[in-house]
Amino acid sequence: MSTTAACLTGEWTIHAIAQQREAMLALVNDGHVEFDASGVTDMDTAGLQLLLSAQVSVAQQGQELKLTHLSNAVKSVLAVYGLDASLHSIYPEEVAA
Repeated sequence: MSTTAACLTGEWTIHAIAQQREAMLALVNDGHVEFDASGVTDMDTAGLQLLLSAQVSVAQQGQELKLTHLSNAVKSVLAVYGLDASLHSIYPEEVAA
């Protein structure tokens, strides 16, 4: 399993989610569980669904997904859906800050 954070970049919206999904699946299948989300420039519900799906996939591997360096786009979507507090275990340093 990789201990280096994989970088998430670009748009995580309905318009680009197919490409992001393929990239995320490859990363999770390669054992990545830590993701740097500072490069996410835009996110909507489709992007949030992909993140939650990745969280489930990682949990099925007996691991815990971790997000670091959340971009404002990611923070905004989590806040809109009220997940900013309930998902704090996947990005603990962001909540503590």
